[in-house]
Amino acid sequence: MRIVNAAGRLGLLTDSGVIDVAEASGGRFEAEPQSAYARWDELREWAAQLPAEVRQSAARAVDGKELGAPVPRPGQVFGIGLNYRDHAEEAGLDTSPGSMVVFTKFPSSITGPEAEVALPPGSNDFEAELVVVIG
Repeated sequence: MRIVNAAGRLGLLTDSGVIDVAEASGGRFEAEPQSAYARWDELREWAAQLPAEVRQSAARAVDGKELGAPVPRPGQVFGIGLNYRDHAEEAGLDTSPGSMVVFTKFPSSITGPEAEVALPPGSNDFEAELVVVIG
């Protein structure tokens, strides 16, 4: 099961598009995407039993720009610094074992996959990032 935040509404991603969960469930589940996590097991069971004809008829195409953060209000966001040895060494930082840097980010730092991110001039440092959602 893959859920999405489609224009601020909880959606179920299918091969045919996105199904609005609140509408397809007849209000059994809330439209607000964050609400899915409180009833995760129940939502999974409902989605698994959703008839194929509903998956087809209720799905709509969604523009990537409509997609928001899948967890709109995460409780905590942690980052691990110096996880790219070459990059850390370029910056002259300690890369010895045990020198791991852990830091937090504001929950507002989470955004949708195609949302515009404003970068302050002169502060761009490009590197790949890996994200893991736990819970």
